[in-house]
Amino acid sequence: MSEERTGRIEYKWLAMMVVSIGTFMATLDASIVNVSLPTITSELNTTLPIAEWVVAIYLLVITGLLLTLGRLADLIGRKPIYIAGIAIFTAGSAFCGFSPAIFWLIASRGIQAIGAAMIMANGPAIITDAFPANERGKAMGVNGMVVASGLTAGPAIGGFLVGAAGWPSIFLVNLPIGVLGVVVAQIILRGGPRRWERHFDIPGALLLLISMSSLTLALSQGPEREWDLRIQALIGTAVIGAILFLVRERTAPHPVVDLSLFRIRLFAFANASAFISFVATFSVTFLMPFFLSGVLGYAPARMGLALTAVPITIALVAPVSGSLSDRIGSRTLSSAGLLITSIGMFMLSRLRADVPLPYVVASLVMVGLGSGIFQSPNSSAIMGSAPKSMLGVAAGMLATMRNLGMVTGVAVSGAVYTSRLMHYRESLGPVQASVEAFHDAFLVAAAICVLGVVTSAVRGSGTTT
Repeated sequence: MSEERTGRIEYKWLAMMVVSIGTFMATLDASIVNVSLPTITSELNTTLPIAEWVVAIYLLVITGLLLTLGRLADLIGRKPIYIAGIAIFTAGSAFCGFSPAIFWLIASRGIQAIGAAMIMANGPAIITDAFPANERGKAMGVNGMVVASGLTAGPAIGGFLVGAAGWPSIFLVNLPIGVLGVVVAQIILRGGPRRWERHFDIPGALLLLISMSSLTLALSQGPEREWDLRIQALIGTAVIGAILFLVRERTAPHPVVDLSLFRIRLFAFANASAFISFVATFSVTFLMPFFLSGVLGYAPARMGLALTAVPITIALVAPVSGSLSDRIGSRTLSSAGLLITSIGMFMLSRLRADVPLPYVVASLVMVGLGSGIFQSPNSSAIMGSAPKSMLGVAAGMLATMRNLGMVTGVAVSGAVYTSRLMHYRESLGPVQASVEAFHDAFLVAAAICVLGVVTSAVRGSGTTT
């Protein structure tokens, strides 16, 4: 084996290690905060609706900036943007940990989210650059495993840290990891800053931020506020912002998002499938805790153990499905994964008030199995279908579909459950009415997943780079 080949093998896995550090931190902090909200609310002497903005601002800023920061990395280089992302995330974590008041904490979470968006919009692009095309699926599988691990570990690590050292520790624990991430990224990642030869579309970026943030806020707050006038105004703002953004991108000399990307059938339909997948799976993530606690009466520890079935299964399956997609292609695996997920959703729609724990776990494992089979091949298809000059935008689009799918899944499942619960309460007792409402919500999620099977199957084999 030549030295050149040996060096390439070493670099790709070192680059994966660097990306994994940032990805794990960003996904961990997306889930670690929820468990500490009651403590934060009490110790900072605030109310829960205000404290919930500690979670909401993180999601809003990330979703609003992903595509813009992906494009910026395409223009000036992925290495400087990625390193800046880890540095900003680490600084935001320090500000969070030393926050003296709730509004300082919320603002600090916004800073943290800017760094997280820079990480998320560049990680898959760096991996795609580092790995050859015939190993891209395997690389995306490993990345998917890291994402699932971060989401899985968040509640457990958060609960331990809050109990042992107080809520600031869930942020301060990022500091040594972040410093390590900056150092190793500077040493390992190839490529310095590029010379900025093109203008950046600032008006387009602002329109995108307004539209995405408004839509994310509307979807996340809509069910709680019963889609009142403020939510309708946010939806209207999102729609108008999106229209103006599309008009701007069609005429801008250097657009944030080159709309020609969506003429690539594989790119367009794989992103649509990703969005649909996350809508369906986050319906489960949102509804299952209420079913397990409210209907089955599970204690928090038992409930948490059952819910880890999905991310653990994804973490185990994603690398295998990614490697397999390198050999047989992504379309069959992605479509099969969504079909398996829909079967898992149907199994959940059969849950009863006396259902045994093994059936619950088996249903959740089926959902995780389908998601694990789907995600790595589909992500590989998205990244492989984009030109190398637009990998940052492609990575930003992939992460945007994930975030929008998450909040849409919560909004849709919450709306279906609430409306069906009101219907069933007219003729059934409270427990049975709740069970039937859960059934309908999971059936809707299964139907959404079947739609994803169609969008995945009709995308064609495409051309990947």
